[in-house]
This record gives sequence, structure tokens and C-alpha cells, in this order.
Amino acid sequence: MSAITVANIDWSIVEAVKTALGNATIDSDAVFRSVAVTASDAQAAQCLLHDSPIAILRYLTTREDDSPEDVRGCCVVLELTVAAMVECAAADESLRLQEVLRLKNVAINAVEADPPADSCAWGDGEHYHKRIRWGRPEIDTAVGQPWALCKLPVEIGFVLGNGTSH
Repeated sequence: MSAITVANIDWSIVEAVKTALGNATIDSDAVFRSVAVTASDAQAAQCLLHDSPIAILRYLTTREDDSPEDVRGCCVVLELTVAAMVECAAADESLRLQEVLRLKNVAINAVEADPPADSCAWGDGEHYHKRIRWGRPEIDTAVGQPWALCKLPVEIGFVLGNGTSH
């Protein structure tokens, strides 16, 4: 058997997204007090409601599709959660909603401004995947007052040259 080389591109994409979120600043101040990576829903829940604001990047899966000439079109599927503690009147959650939407938008801008180096759009006659595909955000302001969070699915596309390029 010949020597095996592992590029581990799916991890490099996760790491690049984490770095982009950790480097997000507004007026030279870091936006997120902490950025965590997990593959577990339970671990993601344990990261919540401690630091504010926080970003949690949960790895869900890597999908792979065969394309012509043995090229593999792939995407890393992640769930990004941003959470913040915002005191506001119980009857009006405007400030809480405003902050969690701001953090969601900061996260999108950070990743779009510094996309993973290995990411790319790809397609063939049957499939097409954007370089970065954002899903629909799910906002929860009832997670535990005064907290608000937003879960945001994201898929990052990449290509493998062949079946042994993983």
C-alpha cells in the first residue's frame, strides 16, 4: 500500500470560519468574546449563556458528490449560533432582537469578507453549489431572559481533485 496523504480540507474550512469570526471587529473592538467549535448539539448548548456575545460553530456533516472525471464536489455543512445578553423590558424585545440581528450580520460579513481559502463554487450538469450558501436564520428571544440567540445554517463548497484527495 502506498503512503496516504490527508489534506483534511473540511477541517481547514471550519478553522477558517472560526478564525474569521474571532477576527471580527467593529471600531477595533472584537465583536465576539469567544468563538467555540463543536460537533455536538449538547456541547453547543453548554457553551451558551456564559459569555456575551458569543459565536458557536457546530459541524454537522460534509457532503460529497461525484462529478465528471472523478472530481468531487463537496460542501461542509455548519450551524452558526450567535448569542447575546441584552437587558430590556419584558413586553418589548426590540433591543434584544436588534442585537441578535446585528451579531448575525456581523458573522455573515466576517465570513464573506474572509472566506475559507479552500472554498469555491462548483457545479456540473446535475448539481451546483455556491461558494458560501447561507440558510434561513432561526431567532429565539425566549431562550432565557435576558438572552437572545440566532442559529444560522451555512454550507461552504469546495472541490476535491479525485477520490484520494481527502
